[in-house]
Amino acid sequence: MFEKLRKTQFNFVFFGISAAMPSFALGIPFGLWLLSAGVTKQTLGLVTVSSIIVAFNFLWSPFVNKIKLPILYELFGLRRSWIFISQILLGFLLLTLSVLNPQNDLLYVVLVACLIYFFSSVQDIALDAYRVEYDKFFKAENLATIYQIGYKVGAFLIGAQVYGIIGSDNWQVVYVYLAVLMFCLPLVTVLSSRVDEVEFKESTSRHFLTAFKDLLQKNNIFILLLLVGMYKISDIVLGPMAAALYADVGLNNPTYLEQKSYYNFLATFVGSGIALWSIKSLKIEPTMFIGALLVVTTNIFFSYLFIYPTLFNFIFINFLDTIAQAFTAVCFITFLVDQVNRRYTAIQYAFLASLVIIPGTLLKGTSGFITESVGFYNFFLVMGLMGIPSVCLSYLLIRGFSFNFQNNLRIVAIASAMLICIFSLVQIQPTETYLINDKVLHFLAYFCLASIVLKASEATKVPYLLLVMFSMGVLIEIVQGNLGLRYFEYMDIIANSLGILGGFLIYIIRNKTLKKIP
Repeated sequence: MFEKLRKTQFNFVFFGISAAMPSFALGIPFGLWLLSAGVTKQTLGLVTVSSIIVAFNFLWSPFVNKIKLPILYELFGLRRSWIFISQILLGFLLLTLSVLNPQNDLLYVVLVACLIYFFSSVQDIALDAYRVEYDKFFKAENLATIYQIGYKVGAFLIGAQVYGIIGSDNWQVVYVYLAVLMFCLPLVTVLSSRVDEVEFKESTSRHFLTAFKDLLQKNNIFILLLLVGMYKISDIVLGPMAAALYADVGLNNPTYLEQKSYYNFLATFVGSGIALWSIKSLKIEPTMFIGALLVVTTNIFFSYLFIYPTLFNFIFINFLDTIAQAFTAVCFITFLVDQVNRRYTAIQYAFLASLVIIPGTLLKGTSGFITESVGFYNFFLVMGLMGIPSVCLSYLLIRGFSFNFQNNLRIVAIASAMLICIFSLVQIQPTETYLINDKVLHFLAYFCLASIVLKASEATKVPYLLLVMFSMGVLIEIVQGNLGLRYFEYMDIIANSLGILGGFLIYIIRNKTLKKIP
């Protein structure tokens, strides 16, 4: 009976909580804490770049993958010994944050944050390797789902309790509370089962190079690495400005944040469940594409939250965003596990996981400056634009990364549709423009879109494609009218429709000409 408990898959709920605790501690609460101490949005964005430490965890992953900690290795094995020591050190670091004041000790706050990121990355390396090797007992997608549920428990349920005790002077209490919880988690590590771990005789440096050489031998590896690096970039860059938005529009009320956390916890089950169903029903490649679209869409919804910062919108938009995050996390973990050679689990998985973080983290420092330049509303639309490459690359994944003419045209069609949708919502400063120029622009945009879509999707029935494009032109105008930043105009709909009909006419002429040539 005890052995069955040791080999249960539900221990990964607690491992997910353990992985989430440092991220949560340095997430929204950290941003609100610094902002309440008078730190500017620009400084907040720059401070969060310290999370780049996590992105370089593959550099020390060979040591975590090889070095046997004295005494602890004999007791727990390689993976659990590193998890155990990381949890203890993270508890002490969170306790240290509780005695610092950002107004006077900002440098020390950043230093402790860097150490938290470092030991969090060590824990992640060991946890990821442990989860990959644990799939001898359970399927990888099941473990990924349970792990994500645990992660969201740490981020949301525990977060709800944290927000419940936040006050104007309670930040120290918050970090003491998180530290105490962190000190409880090593018990789960002690009780979990030991996994089969590969013994390596080669040196650490040689093992590191061999792992990379093995990874680079995969088919289409550079396109695959580009997909990994771009997939979550907009979500990461957006992160620091979420706290700034809540503070700016008055949504940083602890009661609001507590309610949001409970609803986000429920959203985790929805997102993880849909992802698990999608992976089993549609396979991982289409699921990755759906996830990329979800991320772009939910990022854009924050622009609406800025215009209408009601409690309902706050809860609902965060609920949808959490569904997207849970969905993409489950499918992305499953995808990365499929790319890893089990002989180099810790190194290869750590590198791929790092590549997810690096581009977004490097750009995250600019988030405050972009927001000051274009405003919150346009900032979240820019995040939507930033997600377009991930959608296109995810579509290529479905096509086996085949760069033929038809696939390239479909990518251009997807990117064009997304660009038109997003630019149609951008808030533009009023200037003197001629009406004809505006309508010609609408006509040309939809003319080009129709020409590309009809050529790229010849296997799809033309009436369906036309219906989708006409609907898109009408819906965008309706959204513009409801936002109140731009106007609903029937002439714009007519210009859009004429552009689509023009593209359809070119499509018919081209097809008739091609039939005559043979």
